[in-house]
Amino acid sequence: MLQNLRAEMLRYGITAADLSRAAKRTERSIRLKVAGKTAFTLPEGIAIRDAFFPGMSLEYLFARTESVQDSA
Repeated sequence: MLQNLRAEMLRYGITAADLSRAAKRTERSIRLKVAGKTAFTLPEGIAIRDAFFPGMSLEYLFARTESVQDSA
């Protein structure tokens, strides 16, 4: 799960639909990526960071965190 990205989306009121437009992907695809089911590509990550989070690093935004459910 990408907790940092999700937290920043909430903080700034950015939706999966917003990210999908920036990354030129479907909203469903973006939801799967934010949930950690599939991975963002580098160009997608750069497009999202540049559009919504220009002061943040890719490493911070797209850091993968393990949920309790994943480790069981």
